[in-house]
Amino acid sequence: MKRLLLASLVVAASGCSMFSDDGPKYGRTLASLEAASVPDDLNPVPRVELGEIEKSYRSALEVAIDPEIRHKILIRLADIEMARSENRQLTAEEQGEFFGGAITMYQELLELNKARQGVDDTPTNERILYQLSKAYALDGKLDESNQVLGALVSDHPESDYAAEAEFRRAELAFSEGDYALSEKLYAQVMARGKETPFYLNAVYMHGWSQFKRNSYRASIRSFTEVLDTVLVEGQSSEEMSNSQKNMAADTLRIVAIVFSYIDGAETITEVYNNLGQRHYQYMLYMQLGDLYLEKRRYRDSADTYRHYVKHFPTTNQAPDFSVKAIEVYNLGNFPSEILPAKEEYVQNYGINSEFWAQRSEEQRAPLKPYLRQYIEELSSYYHSRAQALVTADAEYKRLKARGEKPERGELVKPDDALPVYLKAADFYNQFVRTFPQDEKTPEMAFLMGEAYFEAGYYPEAADAYEAVAYDYLDKKRGGEAGYAAIITLSKLVEQTQEQTQAAWAKRKITSSVNFADYYPTHPQAVAVLTQASEDVFKSGDLDRAVILSSRVVAWQPEPDKNLRKTALLVLAHSQFDLNVFDAAETAYRQVLALQEANDPERTAIIERIAASIFRSSELQIAGGDKAGAIDRLLSIQAVAPDSDIAISAQYDASVYLMELKRWDEAENVLTTFKTRYPTNSLSRDIPAKLAFIYQESEQWDKAAAVLAKMASDESDPELRRQSRYLSAELYEKSGRPAKAIEQYRDYAHNYPQPFGLATEARYKLVTLYEQAGDSSKRRFWLKELIAENKKAGDSKTARSNYLAAMAASEFAQDDYLAFNRIKLNQPIKSSLKKKKAALDTALKSYKGVIDYGVAEFATLANYRIGEIYRQLSRDLMDSERPQGLDELALEQYEILIEEQAYPFEEKSIDIHAANVKRTRAGIYDDWVKESFAALAKLLPARYGKKEEALEVSDALF
Repeated sequence: MKRLLLASLVVAASGCSMFSDDGPKYGRTLASLEAASVPDDLNPVPRVELGEIEKSYRSALEVAIDPEIRHKILIRLADIEMARSENRQLTAEEQGEFFGGAITMYQELLELNKARQGVDDTPTNERILYQLSKAYALDGKLDESNQVLGALVSDHPESDYAAEAEFRRAELAFSEGDYALSEKLYAQVMARGKETPFYLNAVYMHGWSQFKRNSYRASIRSFTEVLDTVLVEGQSSEEMSNSQKNMAADTLRIVAIVFSYIDGAETITEVYNNLGQRHYQYMLYMQLGDLYLEKRRYRDSADTYRHYVKHFPTTNQAPDFSVKAIEVYNLGNFPSEILPAKEEYVQNYGINSEFWAQRSEEQRAPLKPYLRQYIEELSSYYHSRAQALVTADAEYKRLKARGEKPERGELVKPDDALPVYLKAADFYNQFVRTFPQDEKTPEMAFLMGEAYFEAGYYPEAADAYEAVAYDYLDKKRGGEAGYAAIITLSKLVEQTQEQTQAAWAKRKITSSVNFADYYPTHPQAVAVLTQASEDVFKSGDLDRAVILSSRVVAWQPEPDKNLRKTALLVLAHSQFDLNVFDAAETAYRQVLALQEANDPERTAIIERIAASIFRSSELQIAGGDKAGAIDRLLSIQAVAPDSDIAISAQYDASVYLMELKRWDEAENVLTTFKTRYPTNSLSRDIPAKLAFIYQESEQWDKAAAVLAKMASDESDPELRRQSRYLSAELYEKSGRPAKAIEQYRDYAHNYPQPFGLATEARYKLVTLYEQAGDSSKRRFWLKELIAENKKAGDSKTARSNYLAAMAASEFAQDDYLAFNRIKLNQPIKSSLKKKKAALDTALKSYKGVIDYGVAEFATLANYRIGEIYRQLSRDLMDSERPQGLDELALEQYEILIEEQAYPFEEKSIDIHAANVKRTRAGIYDDWVKESFAALAKLLPARYGKKEEALEVSDALF
């Protein structure tokens, strides 16, 4: 049989149709439901009235004999009466009792079942008791209904109707306010297990019974079980039935009420830390916050929302709670709380948060409207606040400097504006990064640059300004931002340390060029580009400096005169440094045309023009066009008369004329230079150059005279020395030996170093005095050659040694001739003594010559020594004989003379032979030949043979 729904029983019994703080509500009643739409039935079944059915059963009862059949018919008749009573109740216009007949029939059936013998009517009795309790309840006899239900549970505890019976008893106890009993009865229903269909409602009402008894914490456990059942994790609200939704909503509300009674959100956190966290837990906080809000407990409501955020900051629901708190602060008129709450929202869920990092773009979408609003408000607030602090600080300093106080209160130093500016900048930055495509982003980026700039954070400010100008290309603020970026970068160049200054300077240049490119109509565009060209030039990027300055020069409309002049200077300087001197000259002349006659820089520009011509001539020289270069150099005098460059140019022109061997022109330029600039340092070199010109043009006498004067006038000792020697040479070359001797003598006396050149000067004097026939002075300088060589030590050279050997051989020759001049006369002893003394002197002199180790003079000395011995031998043999000797005595005297002469001849042979042996060392000079000739005479058998030519025939034999 179809069971009666529990809900209809409760509606009929309690009359409650709305949920309130005093009890549950079940939603709409049956009467409020719309009529169901039933489709048309093509073959409708004829409707049978209850009276006809009852008549049929009564007819069957009259003829039935089997007791069991009769028993079943009686039960069906009682059910028909029950149905008829229900229909009467539904159609009745006035309240009354309608179920008396049914009650009587069910009671009679119970009595009949007791009288039946041997038949188990337990299932039937369970149903009859259930129907009887229902009839009593529908007739409003709740006590009787409750008694019947008690009997049903007592007599049939395992019956299928027992759980419903206990639930209905609990409902009655609850409706009568006996919450202890209802709690107990609901617990008994719960004890029958979750499989009973009344379990969930029993748990729900069990919680309500506990709530009514002020057992708030106990009720939470029951309500939590309801929510665990109804709010399935992962199930969307669309997947829930209406009854589940209603049950969840009602339970959440009563739980919120419970928590509002026991310390609110703190208790939610505490309870579920003990019971375990629930996926729907956020609904409890939200319901509680909403409850407080409903009761206008704004502070408690906001605290509840923020409590959730504090304890569950990373959940998906946390941002909604933060927003709710802000809305409540606004409703409750708590302005001091709103801004911190919005700042907390941005901090917790903005682009810098961990929350943001862990979400997908789709998950971030709900956050963005609030972030956009809050960040804009916060950045604006902090920016304004920082500016106000700056104003206040200025006023504070003004009053303090004057020793004054404000009109009200004491003079108090305001807070530092810097951290506030940085806070504003940070919020601007978050807006830009969070909403890169937003139409307001360029404005926020610009304001970020402003905040950073005012805070003195110039690198960050420059980044922001450039983003507005060149990334966003903002039409409204782009030009202003671009110019602000340049101002900011200028400050960085001025203030940063040397190691980073170059990098900032480079970036400033790039930014300036971009500014001119993107915003050419801005009033400062050409000025910025001009400055950029200067900066590029200073950085050494000359090619780029030419490009930028050329743009300024060609700018239309034509820039201010000073800007144009600056750009032309940069252009000229750059071209000059790039060795494009002709173009540089043109640019400098344009600068000159823009200058006033009294411009202090005019002289410098003229010199630059001259320098350009000068350097251009250098390129001509390098290209081989010396003639053209000379003309350019000489033209500088007309551009910058008597300037340093003009002086150098004239001097260099003389040099190039000399290189081209245009001696007359070179001489003319040099003499003019000397006359015009007598005190110029370059004039010191002119005598040397003139001397060179005179030499090259073979004007030896003029050259010598110039050099002689240089030797007297020059301040440089070395130059004086060189000039002295060279003048001597040139006088000698010009055929003026007296002048040459004068210069060589002065040189030899005053310049012992370098030793080699001093030696040559002495040798020149030996030669010149020989030519002049002044033997005495010649011998003096020969002695000087020997003496200075001896003193030279490590400075001695092969040449000085050679000349010393030569001089020594000259003096040895004198000794040799002196030896030869002595004749052996009687008395022989006396003359021989003189001869031997002269021999010793000559031998000593030649041995001294040999000691020099110069082969040429060593062979001469050896030859002379050999000849000295041979001469002595010959002189002995040719000596005067004593007078008055008889023949025998004379013969003996001859023998004696021969014995005396022979050893000297042998000595002569040995020395000549030794000299001849030098041929083995590759020495075969005139004196070796002379030794061969002497030996041929002394030993003709050995050395006097003549070569014989053999005739050779080439005939074949």
